[in-house]
Amino acid sequence: MTKTIDLVALWEWEFDREFIRHLQQEAEKANLCFEHITTYDIEDFIRALQSGKIRFSTLLDRATDTNESFAPVQEWAIANQVAIINPYAESLRTLNKSEMHYELIKVGVNVPFTVMLPSMEKMRWIDETLMKEVFKLPLPFVLKPAHGGGGEGVIKNVTSHHHVHDGRSLCYWDSYLAQEHVYPKYLYGWRCWFRVYWNFGDVEIVWWDDTTRIYRLFSEKDKPRVRFDEIKSMMTRIAQVAKLHFFSTEIVLTRDDKLVAVDYINDQIDLRLKSKHYDGVPDEIVQKIARNIVRFATTQKAS
Repeated sequence: MTKTIDLVALWEWEFDREFIRHLQQEAEKANLCFEHITTYDIEDFIRALQSGKIRFSTLLDRATDTNESFAPVQEWAIANQVAIINPYAESLRTLNKSEMHYELIKVGVNVPFTVMLPSMEKMRWIDETLMKEVFKLPLPFVLKPAHGGGGEGVIKNVTSHHHVHDGRSLCYWDSYLAQEHVYPKYLYGWRCWFRVYWNFGDVEIVWWDDTTRIYRLFSEKDKPRVRFDEIKSMMTRIAQVAKLHFFSTEIVLTRDDKLVAVDYINDQIDLRLKSKHYDGVPDEIVQKIARNIVRFATTQKAS
């Protein structure tokens, strides 16, 4: 007899624990069969899958990108054509900031002026033609690798154009983006820097200070002042490019009143709770994401 699980979540980051607890609670409310798999039980789970003792209808994978031992579950899901939330191939594609930069421009999303640079591995010294483009960037500017996240390899305040030569050494194997600094306007003493979530078609927006990394919930009164409807439209266009079920984007309302996407598509988003961590995501946002994951899994439930 084969056991069918409606929703499987793979995870290994210790700080995902509270999010998984929310997911479990939402699954129970929806009468959904839910299993979460960690490094401690992944081998037994893979054996059960491959022997046909279990199967599942929907996969949420928050582990394979950092731990290849989870990969056979992704492979099984693809081979058996089950629903994968944020399919791995699409997730990998969106990691490339260089590619996403051009794709977002095509759909009319405002992005910072950017010069694409080859990796240090490919070009030790930036050639003269490319340096002419670099010199168009006002100082200071931002230097960031095309892949990766969490600020790895990023230099936020480059004060010399010539630093593009050695600045790429932090991730020497990766291509880089030299990007103009975007300056937010202020409202209520808060920087107009937002973390915006695409949540299975819903758009959730929170204040997010990029200097302190602190979140704050939006109020209804905030929405017209920061052009919430325009941000929603912007996120819809970004979602068309991303082809993911849920992700986050950093959007800035600038001093000259423009909405600019500055960190394009973040998959594997931080879902630590604000009630547990001073720089965590507001609990209400995490709860809504968990709820929509379960709603999606319900639509994929095997009959």
